[in-house]
Amino acid sequence: MSKLLKYSIFLIFINYLSAHECLILNQGDYGDCDYPLGYTWNGDSCSESISGCSYLNVNTELDDSASFYLTYEQCMASCIQHTGTLGDLNEDYEIDVLDIVILINVILENTSSGNHQIWAGDINQDAYLDVLDIVVLIQLIINSNQETRDTFQIISEEIFTPACVGCHYEGSFYAEQSGLIMEEDILYNEIINTIPTNSAAAADNLVLVSDEGGIAATQSSYLWEKINVWDQEHYFGDHPNYGDLMPLGGPYLTNGELAFIEKWILEGAPATGIVADPSLLTDNTNYEPPTFIALEEPEQGYQFHLGPFDVDPGGEREFFYYEPDISDEDVFIKRVEISMRPGSHHFIFYTFNSNIPEPFIPDAQVYRDLYNDDGGIIYGTLLTMGYHQFVSGTQWPWMDYEFPEGIALRLPNDYGLDLNGHYFNYTDEPIVGEIYGNIHTVNEEEVTHIAEILQIGNNDIYLPPNQETTIERVYSFNEIKQMHDLSEDVESIYIFQLLTHAHQLMQRFDIEYYDSETGETILLYTALDYLHPPILTLNNHLEVQDGDYVRLTATYNNTTDDVVEFGLLSVNEMMILFGYFYYD
Repeated sequence: MSKLLKYSIFLIFINYLSAHECLILNQGDYGDCDYPLGYTWNGDSCSESISGCSYLNVNTELDDSASFYLTYEQCMASCIQHTGTLGDLNEDYEIDVLDIVILINVILENTSSGNHQIWAGDINQDAYLDVLDIVVLIQLIINSNQETRDTFQIISEEIFTPACVGCHYEGSFYAEQSGLIMEEDILYNEIINTIPTNSAAAADNLVLVSDEGGIAATQSSYLWEKINVWDQEHYFGDHPNYGDLMPLGGPYLTNGELAFIEKWILEGAPATGIVADPSLLTDNTNYEPPTFIALEEPEQGYQFHLGPFDVDPGGEREFFYYEPDISDEDVFIKRVEISMRPGSHHFIFYTFNSNIPEPFIPDAQVYRDLYNDDGGIIYGTLLTMGYHQFVSGTQWPWMDYEFPEGIALRLPNDYGLDLNGHYFNYTDEPIVGEIYGNIHTVNEEEVTHIAEILQIGNNDIYLPPNQETTIERVYSFNEIKQMHDLSEDVESIYIFQLLTHAHQLMQRFDIEYYDSETGETILLYTALDYLHPPILTLNNHLEVQDGDYVRLTATYNNTTDDVVEFGLLSVNEMMILFGYFYYD
């Protein structure tokens, strides 16, 4: 019979015996013979071998053979009167290396052993103290140190709480804008199968975290897309409208944290249960972003390079940089490329309108910060902002936009370009910002339609504290013409791109178009994320004519205790629709 089989049979026997109290037997109950009957319970311990004539108790006339054991260890292991914990040989209520030392010495007979040590040392309960008990004891100690928390609990407590909750807490504008609160007590219900507020991700049928399991779950989980920094070439290349990688501005999650979360999603993202090995978290290496590479210069056009520049910890930096001498002639812009280091909020090409007073024209090629070192406003910079004319820009880290065939944006040679960069730094260390912007140009004879810059909005903004407010502004076709100084002869305009702009209190921004010919009102555009409003390209250019109108509807949630009104600063609010159009 194999030892394993013997052990299995013995365990069955032990389990049976452990179900009852062991009998306390006396030497004189089994006759005067010297035949050894075995070990048995006597008082509070197993006695030396009892001798007698047979297992028949002369007083009770019962067969007590089941209460005798071949070895002392069998006796100790079989009686439930014994108290304590297997493996705790020194009875200090902990199972640790000290118990291993004691067990080794007991086995080697280097020390005298008591009843408890004999019982507690037989970890596998095979009625023998040997090396197998040492192995089992070591494994018992290892297992006692293993993580017993649910996988999701670890993700919430050890990963998301330190990395994300600093921004995504109840009442924060990040939570309001993203629709995501990442505090531990509500996190699971917040993320599982929830549609993201990012319009592009929602349109791609993503949810924050999918519970379907497998590879498909990672591909349909927006949160995984946002944190998987190793796959950012795919992220920005295939999904340029998904916004910044998270945590915003870094530091990004470690390789171990990413592997742990990925395994959880692959296993169906359960609320409870251990589905990912905690040892994955020991990999503390971080993604090292590649060296920032400049955009290649346009074959025909202009390149602008800002930085590298520092952004102090725990704050933001917004600045302007004036390039007046672009060309001696009007420039026809066909394509715009922008690339920014992580941490960017936006980069915008502005020019100045003709109303700017000469003293307000800034010095050339000088960084003009909007805020001083104390966080106060530099009003000289603020004053120039009131005369800006939008040319192009993005809130996405990468942008490559080309105007439709035959259409180009004309940039007059009057004022050149005022470059506007804006960075956030929510880390404890300085970060480096850097921006490249390319303007690709074409010759005038290649242009069949001049693109005009659409810029309409509402400056009449009044948001009472601690409440939600919806503001509406309607622009008729004739108002749009007047605002853009179009001739009365213009009968139609053709809009081919739309982009909204608001600040941190914005919850939703809708653009509707009323078609007077059909009597229909069409929802053209919705932005749910002020940081990353979608850029809508209308392949079928929208014709707007007499009787038609465009409606802007924005909802704000003012979570502050102060009234918020229109203004140019991030603490103020805006309600602007940018875009491009042309006319015949």
